This record gives sequence, structure tokens and C-alpha cells, in this order.
Amino acid sequence: MRRLLLLALFALPLAAGPAQAGPVGLSVGVFGGLSIPVLQDVSTSSFSPSDAFGETGSQYGIRVPVHAIPVVTLEPYYAKSKYKDRDETIGGITYTREGFDGTSYGLNAILGHPDGSGFKFFPYVGIGKTKLERTGQEINKTGYNFGLGLGMSPARRISVQVRGELAMVATGDTSRKFTNATLGLTYGLTP
Repeated sequence: MRRLLLLALFALPLAAGPAQAGPVGLSVGVFGGLSIPVLQDVSTSSFSPSDAFGETGSQYGIRVPVHAIPVVTLEPYYAKSKYKDRDETIGGITYTREGFDGTSYGLNAILGHPDGSGFKFFPYVGIGKTKLERTGQEINKTGYNFGLGLGMSPARRISVQVRGELAMVATGDTSRKFTNATLGLTYGLTP
């Protein structure tokens, strides 16, 4: 899947170039913020309060928006997440449940151009590969996300974006869901 995303990133400007009115736009951006586990579907045999509610974690990464189609921006991304440990008391004994370390990469499709001039609201959806790890447990599955963002451009070629999203990792019959709130800075490599 990683090779397919890289191939799509490099082939898209070549394939879409002659069919559009303007030049292909390419930007690169960094982001960071909060990730909160919510609505965790877990089997009743292994249910625990930390699975259900989780602890707030951090998320950071890189995005590469490609404006090759007039109405849609394609955005490959790579993100890292770190969730805090949680203390639980069961039968008078306190246990520490380790938080997940997450890695994900994939492709978002954004309606419009989020890093253009002025204020812009933009919805987006994405698909990718997500890996969640902690001692004794590893989830390596397909992940989905959708959200809404607000972009503003304080200077030429620079965009500041605030995004809120719901991300889900399907784990067979169950899933793990997260709400993410991020702040990002994007620089336009092409005019």
C-alpha cells in the first residue's frame, strides 16, 4: 500500500496536467494536536474501563496536499500517536494499563483547496493503514477517517489549518475509534 500511495503521488500531476485549466499545486505541511479514544468496541470477555474511555494522547505528522483536480485535493499523510497510560483499581489493587503507540499513513480526499487565500471550510475523508501497539497487543489494520477543517492564509503560500476528525480502525468484528483535533501549518511549493 505504501508503494501505491507513493506512485499515486508522483503520477497524479502527470496524468491530470493536460486535462485541467491551471497548474498542478503541491504543498507540504506539518500538524500536531490531541487524539482521544472514544466509542471503543471491545468484546465483553476482555472489556475494561480503559478500553471503553481511554486516555487523551498526542498526534503529530506530515501532509502533502496535491491540487491536480479542480474540485478535489488529494493529500497523502503520515501520522504518529502516543496515548497515555491509565491506572485502574480492581479489587483494591492498582494496575497500570499501557497506552497505545500509533502509526498511520494513507490518503485524504478534500473537497476544495484548503490552503488557498482567505478563510475556507472543507470536508474530507480518508483511508489508510493504521498500526496500534502496546506490550502484548498489536493491531495492524485498515483505518478510515472523516472530518471538517478550517483553513486561513495569513501570507502568500502559507496556510494555517484547524481540523476535527473521527478516525476508526476496523479490528475484525469490532473497531477502535478516536477523535482528533489538530493544528497544522502548510507551505505551498508551487504558486
